[in-house]
Amino acid sequence: MLRITLVAFSLSVTTSLALAQTTRNVRLDTADDVGIIGTYYPTDQPHSPAVLLIHSILRDRSVWADFAALLQQNGIAALAIDLRGHGESTRKLTADGPVKIDMRQLTGHDYQDMLLDIEAAIDWLQTQPEIDKKHIALIGESFGANVALRYAAINEDLAAVVVFSPGLNYHGVRTDDVIRQLGRAPFHIFVSQNDAFAYESSKRLVEIRQELGVDGATNELTVCTGSLHGSEMLKSVRNLPQITLSWLKEAWTTVPTPAVNPTSPALSRDVTTPPK
Repeated sequence: MLRITLVAFSLSVTTSLALAQTTRNVRLDTADDVGIIGTYYPTDQPHSPAVLLIHSILRDRSVWADFAALLQQNGIAALAIDLRGHGESTRKLTADGPVKIDMRQLTGHDYQDMLLDIEAAIDWLQTQPEIDKKHIALIGESFGANVALRYAAINEDLAAVVVFSPGLNYHGVRTDDVIRQLGRAPFHIFVSQNDAFAYESSKRLVEIRQELGVDGATNELTVCTGSLHGSEMLKSVRNLPQITLSWLKEAWTTVPTPAVNPTSPALSRDVTTPPK
């Protein structure tokens, strides 16, 4: 039986955070010569965990500004990138010279190639001397959640994966075909109850993991009241940024356990509602 954690929706309760600490813009080059621009939120502590933040279609890295600052203030480095064709990531080198990538002209092939954007960003984080390479997490919203899941399915080095409002298929980028390959890294979905497609998709993704007998799969879904989508949930759902932060910290301190036998019942905890 699928068990969910319910979080109450409350408009405008998350306070905007000032960027009190240093940030800097970085340029990354993908394997297919696309220039990816990101904002890095470093910490001043050695061996810091890190999070890569992936936005959705028709958005850019700025949607993560407040949450990235919260991570930074809690000793977690963050890198928010503009996916190809979005924000400042609009330049690709070709044999005929640089060309502009316009998000309004992206094709299915371009959406699939965004995996290379994530790869370049993860590779860059792993080269930073202050980052603990064993504690890098990936967070995505909406379409960015789908790309994040596809990347996580082929990369076992990630220490945790969090997705907001994933879909079974956004712009031809599916999740149901790769959720079975997701490794043992801690995984969690946040979705709004009245965000119909994302909600049904999220339930199905967790059901697939239950069918596989993944230990604790019934605890991998948090449903928020309301209909907010993607990173908008972090701005208006009561305590959700802090809940996500706490989940990350717990995930990084939990040693993954092997999956249970597919015929065994998955473990579950009681549904809880954070205090209002």
